[in-house]
Amino acid sequence: MQPTRGNRRDIYERPENLPRYREARPPNRNRRPTGPQRRRPRRRRGLSRKTLAVLLLLATAIIIVIMVFSGNPEPYNGYITARPDQEAQEYPHDYNPYPGYTPSTIIPLTSVPLSGISDTGYLALINRQHAIQNKPSSYQLYGAFPTVAVSRIDGMYLHPSALRAVAEMFSAARQEDIAAFFVSSGFRSYDAQAYIYGDGSNSDFVQPPGHSEHHTGLAADILAPGIGMMQMAESPEGEWLAANSYRYGLILRYPEHATHITGIAFEPWHFRYVGRAHAYYMKRNNLVLEEYIAKIHTSGYIIFEKAGQTHYVMHKTPQDGMIYVPYDLEFLISADNKGGFIIIAW
Repeated sequence: MQPTRGNRRDIYERPENLPRYREARPPNRNRRPTGPQRRRPRRRRGLSRKTLAVLLLLATAIIIVIMVFSGNPEPYNGYITARPDQEAQEYPHDYNPYPGYTPSTIIPLTSVPLSGISDTGYLALINRQHAIQNKPSSYQLYGAFPTVAVSRIDGMYLHPSALRAVAEMFSAARQEDIAAFFVSSGFRSYDAQAYIYGDGSNSDFVQPPGHSEHHTGLAADILAPGIGMMQMAESPEGEWLAANSYRYGLILRYPEHATHITGIAFEPWHFRYVGRAHAYYMKRNNLVLEEYIAKIHTSGYIIFEKAGQTHYVMHKTPQDGMIYVPYDLEFLISADNKGGFIIIAW
């Protein structure tokens, strides 16, 4: 029987004797197609990540080179330009501390938070005009005995750097057959200084409480057996101290020629630890601490050579809790007790 248009159902019905087709399954997206169904990977447009990283590093290097070698003659917070040839003009013609140096040396700087620096306090200016701000804590002070000879065993303390310097100086003196020295006074508390100062009648030799270098533990009164305090100036022992103390980072704090600057009468027994490089420069240029700090403030920096190594000393004022320090040099930093910091780098 021929199918008619009205019997369309019979045409499209699946015969029962035909096998059933498998039901369609969703494609497995994790399976990589093969054969003619395999698609070609899409090409990425633009630069690869590796190429972008190389270009970024190259651009950073170019920027750093431009910043370092831009040749700006004026110092600013990014770097300073030290000119040793100009500094050398202040020395006698027979002494040139900068032989073989180029006319300009660029010192890159970087900013660090104040909380991340270690303040040595070596150059803190403490006098009648500037009271101490940062008093040393107990862990910063060491008992002077038995490292060095002292006038009394109990209550004699020094900053560890000062104690080390005094011990080395005493040892060197013994090797040169100089009579033994001893420390007659080191760290003083506020109350102890107030007792010594009294009514101020001896203010030519004693600072008022809060204004004494003895509060830092960096100052030491040094005497020799059988020699009075004022007799130290004319004794071989006192002359040796005045001539050699700078080798160990100590300076004669109140020399006779600078009483109008320091405000204290000549004290041939009072020595202050400032560090070897600073003491060397001050000794060679006959400067007291007030003059040295003023020189750094005025010029912004100084440069000198010691034992074949160049030293850069600069003054920096904190900005927004940050301070600029040398980027690729070793350095020490000290508050000047005037709101700024003095940095020495080498």
